[in-house]
Amino acid sequence: MKWIIFTVLITNILFSAEIDINLYEGADTEAYYQKIQDQIDTASKNRLYSNDIIQEEKLYLSRLRSASSQTIHIEHFDTQVFEGKTTIALDHYHSVLEKAAELRLKLSERRSLLDDIHSELKHSHKLIKNLIEEDKPKLLSYQLQYAYYKLQQKNLKETLELLQTHEKEILKILSFNLSLIAPDDLAEVENKLLAIDTQIEKTRQEKMSLQINLEKALIEESAKVSYLDEKTAAKNLQYQQEVKTKMILQIQKSLYMIQDRHNKDFFDLIDDINILIKSISKEEQPLYLEQVAVLRDLAKETLGSAKLFFADTLYETIELITTLKGSFSRPLFVYNEQPISILSLLKILLWIIIGFLIGAFYKRWIARVSRRWPNMSQMSVRLASNIGYYLIIISTFMIAIGSVGIDMTSISLIAGALSIGIGFGLQTVVSNFIAGIILMFERTIRIGDTIEISDILRGRVTDMRIRSTTVKTFDNVDIVVPNSSFIQNNVINWTLEDLTRRLHIPFGVAYGSDVEEVKKVVLDELEHSDLKYIRNNKDKHPEIWMIAMNNSSVDFELLVWIEWDNKLRPNSFKSDFLILIYNALNKNGIQIPFPQLDLHVKHMPSEVLK
Repeated sequence: MKWIIFTVLITNILFSAEIDINLYEGADTEAYYQKIQDQIDTASKNRLYSNDIIQEEKLYLSRLRSASSQTIHIEHFDTQVFEGKTTIALDHYHSVLEKAAELRLKLSERRSLLDDIHSELKHSHKLIKNLIEEDKPKLLSYQLQYAYYKLQQKNLKETLELLQTHEKEILKILSFNLSLIAPDDLAEVENKLLAIDTQIEKTRQEKMSLQINLEKALIEESAKVSYLDEKTAAKNLQYQQEVKTKMILQIQKSLYMIQDRHNKDFFDLIDDINILIKSISKEEQPLYLEQVAVLRDLAKETLGSAKLFFADTLYETIELITTLKGSFSRPLFVYNEQPISILSLLKILLWIIIGFLIGAFYKRWIARVSRRWPNMSQMSVRLASNIGYYLIIISTFMIAIGSVGIDMTSISLIAGALSIGIGFGLQTVVSNFIAGIILMFERTIRIGDTIEISDILRGRVTDMRIRSTTVKTFDNVDIVVPNSSFIQNNVINWTLEDLTRRLHIPFGVAYGSDVEEVKKVVLDELEHSDLKYIRNNKDKHPEIWMIAMNNSSVDFELLVWIEWDNKLRPNSFKSDFLILIYNALNKNGIQIPFPQLDLHVKHMPSEVLK
C-alpha cells in the first residue's frame, strides 16, 4: 500500500503542468515565440483543437509579443522650469504642484493595475497547476496568458520606478523653490477668497431656491419642470466650479502658510480644503486630494516631521494611521502570486495565538465540567479534551492561512512531498498518532487501568496522549510507551471489565505425603488466615490441584481468587500465600522436598579395593 501511494504521488508531481518560464524569460524570446507560432499553425492546419482555442492562442501570443517588445518610458515634466529665477509667480508655482499631483494619480492608477495583474496571475497560475484532463487542449493558451501578465507585471514595475523617481525630482524642485514665491500675491489671494466666499453663498441660495421651485413644479406637474431642471443643473455646475476655485485659492494660500512657517494656520486650512473636497464630484476628488498630499510633503520638508506628527488635527491622526497601515501592508514577498506583508504575518500569528488561547480555555472548561460529573471516567474527559483541543488548533490554523488569501490547494505539491516523507521517514510517528486516536475511541485501555505488556512491563496507566501513554510500574517508575505498542502487541488489561483475578501459587511436597492431608492442611490454614481473598462466592472458592509428579516432588498448585487493588502488588500477594503454605506444611510435619540423587555402585576395580 505504501508503494502504491508513493507511485501515485510521484506520478502526479512528474506529470502535473508547470509554468513555461521561457515565454517571459531568456535571451531570445522572439525565436521561442516563433516556435510557438509554428506550433499553433500546425495545430490549426491539422485541426488538432477547436477554432476558438486556436484563435485564443493567437491573440495571447500577439499580446505577448507586443508586451515583450514594449519600450518603457514616461512623460517627463521640465525640471528646469524655475532655473535662474529670483521670484516665482504663485500661479506658475501652483501649476507645477498640479503636475506633481497628476503624477501621483498616475502612480496610484499603476499600483491599482498592478494589484489587478497580481490577481490575474494568481488565477492563471491556478488554472495551469490544477489542469484537468478535459482542459489539456487549453494548456498553451493558459501558458501564454500567464506569460503575458508576467511581462505586464514586469513592465508596470519598471514604469512605477520611473514615475517614483520623477515624482521625487518634482517634489525636490517644489521644496527648493518654495521660498521664491512672490509675497505680494498673498493679498490678492485673500481678496479673491473673500469675493469667492460671497459668490458661493449667493449661488448656494439661488440653487436652493431653484430646487424648491423644481420640487413644487413636480408636485403640480407644471410645464416649467424641464426649464427648472435645466436651470438647477446649470446652477449646480456653477456651484461646483466656484467651490473648485475656492479650493485652488486655499491651496495657494496654504503655500504662504508653509513659507512663513504658520503651522497652526496651515493645518486648519488643510482641514477646510478636505471638507470642500467632499462637496465636489467623486471623479474630481482624487486630483485635489493628491494636491493636498503634495502640500503636506512640502510642509514636512519645511516645518519638520515633528510638527507634522504632533499636529492637533483629526486629519493628521488619520493620515498617520493610514501611513503606518501602508507600511505594514507593503508586500515583503510574493507566494504563489499572493503578496505577503508584515500585516499578513501578524494576522496569521494573531489567529494562531487566539487558537492556542481558545484551546487552553477549552481544556480548562472540560476539566471544570468533569468535576461536576464525578461518574465520568478520566478517559472520557481526556478524550474530549485532547480531540477538541487539536480540532481548535487545526481550525484556527486553516482560518489564519485563509485570512491572508493563501489558497490551501496551492501547496498541494508540498503536501504530496510531505506525504512521501510521512510514509517513509515519519512512519513511526504517524503510526503512534493513529494508534493513539484508536485507543481513545476504542477505550480498551483507560487511565487508571492496570496492564501488562510483557513479563517486565506491568503497571498502572497514568496518562494517555496522542503519541504515547505513560505507565507507572509497581516500582513507581514512569515508562513512556509508544501507542503503537498497544496495537501491535498482546496487552493484558487486568481491570478492563472484572476487577477479580485468580492467582496460581505452585508448591511441592515429598513423595509419600498424603495428598488429601496436604490439601486439607493448606485449605484449613488459608481459611483461618487474615489474607484478603474471595471467600463467600461458591464459584470462586480456593482449590488445590495436583499438577505433576516430578523427580523429587509431587507438585501442587493453590488457586485462589482475589479482588484487584491498585494499591497492592501482585508479587506481594504470591509472597503472602507462599509463606502461609510453607508454615502450614512445616507445622504439620509434611516434608518439603529438595533435589536428591542416589548413586548405586555395581562393581569396584581391584586396585581401589587394595
